Amino acid sequence: MKLIRNYACIAAIVLGMSALAAADDIVGGTLYYTNFTGGQNVNSVNYSYDRTTHTASLTGQHNIASVNGADGIIFSSNGNLLVGGQGNPFVHELTPTGTFVTDHYAGSANYHLTLDPNGNTVYTSDFGGVLDKVSLTGGPLVQQAPNGSDFGVTQLAFGPGGQVVYVNGQPNGFGNIGFYNLSNGQTTRLYSSVIPAHGVVYDPFTGKFTFFGDGWTGTMNTNGTGLSTHSDQNVVCDFDQGAVDGEGLALVAGCGGITVIDYAMSGDINNPDFIQFFGGFSGIDDVAPLVGAGSQNNNVPEPSTLLLLGSGFVTAAGTIRKRLSK
Repeated sequence: MKLIRNYACIAAIVLGMSALAAADDIVGGTLYYTNFTGGQNVNSVNYSYDRTTHTASLTGQHNIASVNGADGIIFSSNGNLLVGGQGNPFVHELTPTGTFVTDHYAGSANYHLTLDPNGNTVYTSDFGGVLDKVSLTGGPLVQQAPNGSDFGVTQLAFGPGGQVVYVNGQPNGFGNIGFYNLSNGQTTRLYSSVIPAHGVVYDPFTGKFTFFGDGWTGTMNTNGTGLSTHSDQNVVCDFDQGAVDGEGLALVAGCGGITVIDYAMSGDINNPDFIQFFGGFSGIDDVAPLVGAGSQNNNVPEPSTLLLLGSGFVTAAGTIRKRLSK
């Protein structure tokens, strides 16, 4: 009877692990994006990806709103959309269904947007210009002139340990990468003229900063070491900004389309398991984050949870093996 119970337990563990894997086979959601061509320039599309069959789909393109210039796009902590002005000195705030809420004065034309982890401030800039600190709580606008290694920034990204990384470059790549001191604007350059250094995010799945630009991806450790880059041969022109889902999937805007990159198995976006380009998004500019600050739910997934579950299964299996060997 003891042997039967042990085998039943092993079977339950195997089934549990299979169910865990199956639960992650199909991922999907809604991606929000902007167009630089004017007109209907704030939009959404539904995405779905099956990791077993490597089948990706983008359906239900939907126009949300038209604003006066659109570039960067993120969510505020209150759930509203924030859209960079591109050509005008305002960050536009609107509901996810397109109702205008207000304009936040940014001091200059603004492009990529980054939400501070505290949810109270948006960081943006003109390309290679001063850093605009736009308060979402009614505080004054603060414009900070970067100094040190670089005298301008394109975008910031926040790491889990308080690191702030900047990229400084022109569209759509070949920028500088370094650390940024928010208190005094000090820039400490780490790498120069990096091809994918245009858009930047922190990826909780890999635990690395991830870069997008000129049809390339790149990654860097949070301590600034280990820069790695990769050319996507399926994209013939640019990458602008990408969104990662925290589970090994990225959707990257650029070249009049969206590129779906699966790296759940390899654990490295520069060594993807599958990649597919979807055209039909003429004029697409930026995409909103899918995880972390600036995402719709401002949530950061915990891959360690899956690792803990997996290690729990392994520990249980090891215990059973020891019992069986006695």
